[in-house]
Amino acid sequence: MRPSIEEQLQGTCRVLETVVAPCVNDPMARTMLDGLIANLRMLTVALPAVPSFLQQDNETTAQLLLVLTNSLPANLQAQVIDTLNKPNPDPTDVAALDAHNTSLRNLLAQAVCIQGLSADQHRIIVQHMSERASRVPMRYVATSPSPPSSVKT
Repeated sequence: MRPSIEEQLQGTCRVLETVVAPCVNDPMARTMLDGLIANLRMLTVALPAVPSFLQQDNETTAQLLLVLTNSLPANLQAQVIDTLNKPNPDPTDVAALDAHNTSLRNLLAQAVCIQGLSADQHRIIVQHMSERASRVPMRYVATSPSPPSSVKT
């Protein structure tokens, strides 16, 4: 497909940088614009990795929930079992992968708050969250304020 998603995002960044940015004189607006451009560039790089990240995160979160199931109250156990018994989303359907991920993450958030989890269970949860954070393909890109285009640097 031409232009590809990557090419469209890169083209949008070029237009914002070469056409829009020189016209933005307000420092706050320029900083916001720079942040948006940086975010688009991050998305350009991260986008191809999102489906495999979601698929892997869904698998590891489901495994963790399965380990925790016997320690959960009956109503939460039922929700976990119901969710885990549903078929996995199509690996090419990012929206379905994301929706399933949201369901699993919501269940995990509820499970984390349950009193009575063992120290080992808490350790496993923390390890899971740390490993997940290290794999997330989309990372915030901080930008520093830009001088207005009327100021020559």
